[in-house]
Amino acid sequence: MARIREKSEVYRERLKSKGLRHTQPRERILAYLDRKNVHPTPEELYRGLRKKGHDIGLSTIYLNLHVLRDVGLVREFKDPKGQTRFDGWSKPHHHLFCRVCGRVEDLPAGQAPDPMEAREEVEAATDWKLESAQITYWGLCPRCKGVA
Repeated sequence: MARIREKSEVYRERLKSKGLRHTQPRERILAYLDRKNVHPTPEELYRGLRKKGHDIGLSTIYLNLHVLRDVGLVREFKDPKGQTRFDGWSKPHHHLFCRVCGRVEDLPAGQAPDPMEAREEVEAATDWKLESAQITYWGLCPRCKGVA
């Protein structure tokens, strides 16, 4: 029980540091996304929270995901199938996508080349001002590479 209270305090502080009110839906969303390699769509998050006994409406999930994204507590990205997914790991990292089963896995930034190293070249070639970059790898996960 003490661990749950500790985690709850961590989420409360994260929200407070971004100027957000602490609410049960926000805490539960952050707790769900805090697990390693969890990248749900809003609908998957809704089903996962309901399975855990949390009665949070889908519209509340969408609203809070966007608020949490806007303050940088979660990341939003598209998977190879075009589905919007959310990621609670805010440290710089990249993603591995399995083209067969759709599995999404985190890859810490230090385990891949830094895409921002080419920043000046890209900015000169495109006239864009780059703020961040992410590498996405597509392939076969360990389960699917033996099947495909």
